[in-house]
Amino acid sequence: MTAPGSPVSPGASKMSSVPWKRLELAALCAYAVVFYSAMIQRSLRLARDYTGKLYGLRAGSIPGRLNDSSDGQWRNFRGNLPVLTVVMAAFLIVANGLRYGCGLKGRGASLVWLILSLIYLCYLHGACVGFILVIAGINYAIVKLFARYKYCTGIIWSFNLAMLTLNRVYEGYSFSLFGQQLAFLDNYRGTFRWHICFNFVVLRMISFGCDYCWTLSSSHFDHKVLCTLIT
Repeated sequence: MTAPGSPVSPGASKMSSVPWKRLELAALCAYAVVFYSAMIQRSLRLARDYTGKLYGLRAGSIPGRLNDSSDGQWRNFRGNLPVLTVVMAAFLIVANGLRYGCGLKGRGASLVWLILSLIYLCYLHGACVGFILVIAGINYAIVKLFARYKYCTGIIWSFNLAMLTLNRVYEGYSFSLFGQQLAFLDNYRGTFRWHICFNFVVLRMISFGCDYCWTLSSSHFDHKVLCTLIT
């Protein structure tokens, strides 16, 4: 027994948090199963009951099944899936070929992946890659500067949600907003609007920032090794 007013040992606190974490995981798994089961069941019912009546249904690759192509982004993704597959295959072949052919490891392999990724991003988004790099750089700076403060996760979430809102309001920004001398860059915005899929990047930045903050405050990690790997 623990005397009243005596401090609780870290081991006891850790043991008491384990059941709650297991309960939380079980609740999340149950929610995911129920949600996706309901969505799949509803989709199948709509496809069966309204075949030929819903706008946007097209013949699919499975005989007797129709695909919902009413959403523009989904239709665009499906239409460009073969091209994306070829590009990804070429990317993997070149990256891994350079990695194994030149004996690259660690930072060398990461540098190859970074260069190839930037080339592909420049093709997709043109000069707008600058917006992506600036936002990612600011996010990284916030994480590094405030990681040891308890309100770091709040800053990370606030910044990224603000960026999502501004990206949508200003439709990916116009270079002329930052000066007429940059207006010519609006003619080189690439083949795909960068702010449309940037929400996935935001999720990854939030995940990175929160993980970094939590690992610094946890005793389960070697902080010196962690800082060396991320710096």
